[in-house]
Amino acid sequence: MKLILLVEDDEKLASTLEKGLTKNEPYRVHHVPSAEEALLKAESHRYDAMIVDWLLPEMNGPELIEELREEGYTTPILMLTVRDSVDDRVKGLESGADDYLSKPFDMKEVKARVRALLRRPAEWTALDEITAGPLTVNSARQEAHVNGHELDLRKKEFDLLRLLADQEPNVVSRSTIAERVWGSDYVSDNSIDVTVSGLRKKIEGAMDETDDMRLETVRGVGYRLKVDEEST
Repeated sequence: MKLILLVEDDEKLASTLEKGLTKNEPYRVHHVPSAEEALLKAESHRYDAMIVDWLLPEMNGPELIEELREEGYTTPILMLTVRDSVDDRVKGLESGADDYLSKPFDMKEVKARVRALLRRPAEWTALDEITAGPLTVNSARQEAHVNGHELDLRKKEFDLLRLLADQEPNVVSRSTIAERVWGSDYVSDNSIDVTVSGLRKKIEGAMDETDDMRLETVRGVGYRLKVDEEST
């Protein structure tokens, strides 16, 4: 039985979601109407997934997700919102949400998104530590270093870097990135591009002049981490 935390202040919508999610599915749903109550629930229960509304009283959805991520919660999160601009979607994903669904929505799609989050592989690399040139990625400690300097990465940036380092120097397709980093096929190209851009800037900012490592864009395919042999 999977346990889901639903954070939604609209009682009617929350009731619809709870009934829809538990119908013919092995799910139990805990519903709270505020971010403050969600934080308390997260402290006392181990949730398999969370569904968080953007517009919440006092602390909004992105702020709640950011706080959860800062406290170390890695539970996959689906954000629900009436906001549907590209900037809003990017903001929601950058706060730490794993997926984003605009209202109004179909219950079938909500359930499909939740199933996608729940089937995310917990371990998709066999190595606890990966080294590529000046880069070291430690999965157990959730840390990445370039020349011994720790990178300040968001969760999505870390997961993407771990995937690219694990596959270096091979190209990783956008579909693979969507599945392994976001745990969903419903990820916009813009969201992936924003995450790649932020990660690239942080890597380049930590490298020495002698380092020859690049996060390359392979047009029409995806991305790869490339380290020249002479620099390894």
